[in-house]
Amino acid sequence: MAAIGDSIQRYPLLRLLLPYIAGIVVADVLWPYIAGWWFYGIGACVVLLLFISVLGVSRHRVWVSGLAVSLFFFLLGELGSSLSRMHTQYTWPSRKAVYEARVVDTPQRRARSMLCEMEVDAVLDSAAWHRVGRKVLAYMQPTAAADSLKVGDRICFRGRVRTPKNFSDNLAFDYARYVTLQGAAGTVYLPEEDWHRTGEDSLSLRERMLRLRHMLHKEYMRLAFEGDALGVLSALTLGDRSGLSEEVRAAYADAGVAHVLALSGLHVGVIYAMLAFLMRGVLRRRELRWLREILTIAVLWLFALMVGMSASVVRAVTMCTLYILSRWVSGESNSINVLSLAALLMLFVHPLYLFDVGFQLSFMAMTAILWLEPHLEVLFHRSSLHPILAYFVGVVCMSLAAQLGTFPLTLYHFGTFPTYFLVTNLVVIPYLYVVLMLCVAWWTSAIVGFPWATALGHGVQLLVDWMNDFLAWIGHWPGALLHVEDYNALAVLFTYLFILFTGVFLVKRWPRGIVLALASLLGLLLQFLF
Repeated sequence: MAAIGDSIQRYPLLRLLLPYIAGIVVADVLWPYIAGWWFYGIGACVVLLLFISVLGVSRHRVWVSGLAVSLFFFLLGELGSSLSRMHTQYTWPSRKAVYEARVVDTPQRRARSMLCEMEVDAVLDSAAWHRVGRKVLAYMQPTAAADSLKVGDRICFRGRVRTPKNFSDNLAFDYARYVTLQGAAGTVYLPEEDWHRTGEDSLSLRERMLRLRHMLHKEYMRLAFEGDALGVLSALTLGDRSGLSEEVRAAYADAGVAHVLALSGLHVGVIYAMLAFLMRGVLRRRELRWLREILTIAVLWLFALMVGMSASVVRAVTMCTLYILSRWVSGESNSINVLSLAALLMLFVHPLYLFDVGFQLSFMAMTAILWLEPHLEVLFHRSSLHPILAYFVGVVCMSLAAQLGTFPLTLYHFGTFPTYFLVTNLVVIPYLYVVLMLCVAWWTSAIVGFPWATALGHGVQLLVDWMNDFLAWIGHWPGALLHVEDYNALAVLFTYLFILFTGVFLVKRWPRGIVLALASLLGLLLQFLF
């Protein structure tokens, strides 16, 4: 395992991230059976190992201290995960009660209801108000009053808040776990007559940005955007996927470009490139570089706040921030270390991010791109090609790397794999760059008041319609979607081990790599046979 060990040694932050993730996973598996003695026991082991490393023989000191640090981060992962899960636990009154709550996210229209995330401040029980401080998912009757709710509104409602439970008629979907991973401790259904708006709180910066997103969405509707074009444009630019129809979601998934509907590195990269271009034009002097970097970071985080702080966009903005800071301080940056630090920071703040599908796909795609894409480019001799051909080869290499990094998770979560992903990504990725840049130009023209803003908006809508039609056409090709059943977590592990050992064998020329890769493949096959 020397080849893998040498690779890990090059990325010290990865050595902290892996035990931290292991701690989160163990805490999730053992919850709620982890008791205080468990944490005290691991803490005592950490102290003991540190004591041994100080007094021990010099040749073992590094190994023992490294084990102590790994155990410490394992303990931090367990503790963070357990505290996050505790915040989603609450004993609600068994009957209807009166609650005071605050809207914390933009209400989303569903098929038969409005989904509204609320922070319940207090409950009136036994003639006295009791502090609650838990998030609740409220399914409200779709009325004009519910549609007018905004972030920061305070409401008073009467209802029976229930601890999340699974639906008996849908055993394939763990609804209770889904609600818990959203950070919510309960759900409630509210008819129109059971709630009323009582006022409005002062807004935080995050809530002001969410209101801005709501205003931009209304502006799309005012400019006659409608149907699938409105849903896709809102998803591409505002991170609001509530308006996407099932047909559009299926078309993008079948064509292998569902990732473009989730704001991620592609979208943040476009914004960063445009900001860098504008900043260099306005703040040209070298001594103003620090101001350019600070303004760029600030705008990126404002964008992340506006689009709802999804895991994928937070990952992209965090990585971009760390990249800017590391380049500013030292003039260089190690991408794998930056990615590891981004994951570590995100999981410190919100350990349950680890179980978010967007988080998993985003980080595995980025890991594969950073690790595999350079080797694929060498394989295809990209550096010696014509610039135009090299661009398309780069898109192919990036798509191949991203799919290799994410297809085990895709099979596990969705049971499908798009077979024409290379064709669609070759077309959609450059096309999407054009659409996003035109969107930014349209926003700027509308704000300044240029007369061509409306025409530009209609042009954007036409481009989005063309993209939707193209992907729907690809989705109808024969064999566009491969279906795989019973792809469990162990199969995911064996698949990633096969990819890892095969990659190490090809890149490092490590003889044992092919043996371990074949062993992983055998384990994967046994999963499907038994």
